[in-house]
Parts: sequence; structure tokens; C-alpha cells
Amino acid sequence: MIIGLLQVELLIPGCNSLKEKRSVIKKHLYRIRRSYNVAVAETGKNDIWRRAELSFITVNTLRDSVERTLNKILKDLGNARDIEVLFDSIQLL
Repeated sequence: MIIGLLQVELLIPGCNSLKEKRSVIKKHLYRIRRSYNVAVAETGKNDIWRRAELSFITVNTLRDSVERTLNKILKDLGNARDIEVLFDSIQLL
């Protein structure tokens, strides 16, 4: 069994409050959770308006499937207009 972890740090340029940040993040988390069937959580930068750290986890018996899923999520986040990916890290266990 392969466990894949994707961690990303995001810049949310248009946010001027934590409420706006949560709205933007929640929209993306819901969409990705629904599209890719992964576990996702905001894991850092909770009190900073324009930054967020998100973690995505998926499990599969095939390494290629795990890598493909996490890379699709990363590409999906990179194509979003209201956020910018500053840092990403993929780990396979």
C-alpha cells in the first residue's frame, strides 16, 4: 500500500481578511475533495490572511496512481486564478 502526501503553500492575493481567505480556501478544498477523492486539510498559516498551507493525502496499491493523482491536484491548483502555488512537496510512504 502506498500513501501519498502533497503539501502546498498558497498565496491568496485578493484577501483582506480571514473570512475572505476561508471562503477562497473552502471553495478549492471542496472541489478537489470531490474531484479526486482525497483527504485534505488546512495545516498551517491559519492566521495569515494571504497565505495558506494545505495537505492532501491519498492511498492506493499502485505507486503510479498515487503520483498521478497528486500531480493532477497540483496542476489543478496551479491553474486556479485566485490563488498562486508558492511551494509544493510530494512524499510517498
